[in-house]
Amino acid sequence: MTAALTRLLSLPEVFTFAGFCKMTDLSADAAAVYLRRWKVRGLIEPAGARAGIYFNKLKRAQIESSDRIAALLFEYPTAVLCGESVLHAAGWITQIPARLSVAVMSRRSFVSLHGFDIRGRPRTWFGKVHAAVNAPGNERIYGLKALPPALALVDLYTDAKGWHPALDDLDLPEEEKAAVLGASELLRVRLPAALRNTCADREIE
Repeated sequence: MTAALTRLLSLPEVFTFAGFCKMTDLSADAAAVYLRRWKVRGLIEPAGARAGIYFNKLKRAQIESSDRIAALLFEYPTAVLCGESVLHAAGWITQIPARLSVAVMSRRSFVSLHGFDIRGRPRTWFGKVHAAVNAPGNERIYGLKALPPALALVDLYTDAKGWHPALDDLDLPEEEKAAVLGASELLRVRLPAALRNTCADREIE
């Protein structure tokens, strides 16, 4: 076995660029060369294009969803499942999202991670949803804290240009209509008239 593979075997299943440099006493430039070669050979897999987080495929040949969640939480400890990912898990929509939508604390720039759609939210937003996210009975989804479905639906409308479910494609439980209106007030988001009137059991204005 080569010295390089011995070095890779000494690393944990998931490691960061900074951690690799520290554990091997390599300079940043030398470490980058090693990692680039290992990536080409399929010995490691980056968690994202420039995330600086790597999966050691000598230790774990098959990368599981739990590994990707761990990498997400390493980079974004505040991550909360949101949007269409919550709605699909709750059975409110049938469309299967290509990536998991997660809300994270806003920052100047975001590190992209394979399998996730990262959406920045201000600290005030996290303060508003904290009680609902951490309420007893609001279970984690895919190992992540999650918005309740009503909040996840309303939060989609904070982005006027983002994806919104067509009303005909939304299977909104009768008992959740009041929660949707409450979420609209909590987040101070004005819902489309059709959805607002459906939740209020009124005819479309």
